[in-house]
Amino acid sequence: MPAWSELTIEQCCTRVTSGGTPRRNNPDFYRGGTVPWVKTGELKDSVIDPSAIEEWITEEAIRDSSAKVLPRDTVLMAMYGDGRTIGSLGLVRSPVSCNQACCAMIPNPDICDAQFLFYAIRYYRDAWIKIAHGGAQRNLSGSIIRQRKIAVPSLPIQKRIASILGAYDDLIEVNRRRITVLEEIARRLFDEWFVRFRFPGHESCSRIETPDGPMPEGWQVSRIGDLTSFLSRGITPTYDANASSLVINQKCIRNQRLSLTEARTQSKAVPEDKVVLAGDVLVNSTGVGTLGRVAQAEEVPPGITVDSHVTIVRAGAQLNRDFFGLALLRMEPMFERLGAGATGQTELNRGRIADQVLIMPPANLQSEFGLHARPIRSLAFKLAKQNYALAESRDILLPRLVSGELSISSAVRELEAVA
Repeated sequence: MPAWSELTIEQCCTRVTSGGTPRRNNPDFYRGGTVPWVKTGELKDSVIDPSAIEEWITEEAIRDSSAKVLPRDTVLMAMYGDGRTIGSLGLVRSPVSCNQACCAMIPNPDICDAQFLFYAIRYYRDAWIKIAHGGAQRNLSGSIIRQRKIAVPSLPIQKRIASILGAYDDLIEVNRRRITVLEEIARRLFDEWFVRFRFPGHESCSRIETPDGPMPEGWQVSRIGDLTSFLSRGITPTYDANASSLVINQKCIRNQRLSLTEARTQSKAVPEDKVVLAGDVLVNSTGVGTLGRVAQAEEVPPGITVDSHVTIVRAGAQLNRDFFGLALLRMEPMFERLGAGATGQTELNRGRIADQVLIMPPANLQSEFGLHARPIRSLAFKLAKQNYALAESRDILLPRLVSGELSISSAVRELEAVA
């Protein structure tokens, strides 16, 4: 270890505080809000993307509660939760607020670089979590966090370390933006062809009147249930940290994308038809907040399945996978509204999914659409895989840099090898 100073988090910061929750019985606090309100589940060990925050609160809500507007360069840490939530981090690059389960650390810029602090805490947090209070619901209190010590080099070295690790995150962010653009192109192409009916050759195609409105001749309206080869929820898994079989849960489906970072291992045998295949559409089907979210599997590990809170919707062989996937992604708001049941126990049963209808173009038009959409969607997926690899490289490099084990010049060479 180089001769670096050891400072407490409190010594590194001008303020260490927590957030608050505005009263839920006043919906105006959450309607038309202008301040992103971050919860622990939204801390993903990354720079916080305001567009990914589900709830925004008003200035009035902040004045009425213990919530605060936190400045740029605040580091957020989840103080409560199970082993997957506690200790999760977020770096603030624009003003946000947070709930009371988040510890907000505002660095003193004369002592500690915010991005270095963010990476340093990631290095030390496993040791901190071990001393957290509680059992299944652990509590890493603000008082514990304030007194934790980290090794702090000079500001120039801090900034250099942060810039190297940040370069990985910058590459990830560039890819993330490219992915967003590609997904938007695919959605707009779908809408142009199959919603506005401006597909190639539409000028010479007559339209007919139907109960659902004008439709190009030769198209038809079909139930989703009549178009699928399989439509069912997944298994009730037997979770096992030593097992090799992965199971997708509702946390894996967000922003119309499938991520396996939240998937867990389980040991129960999986029926063949419940093994997720490339092209399957997955729909969250239980609870409030996540119900109705849709994602399409692009490429998945062999043997992976979903749990009983997720429905597999598998297109029949006659359908183009990109047409079917984008059609169901477009229906996500409808699925969100179709849930039924008591508060907190809302369910989207497979019958309701099956009864929804699609306007079906001829097979040759679907195929032609796939020729345009497949390269776009495939590139988006490749960029997502690249991001996963970049994140793995960063996470291997991080402890070696923050501990002083690896020299900055060696870290730069490793970065140049993957950039």
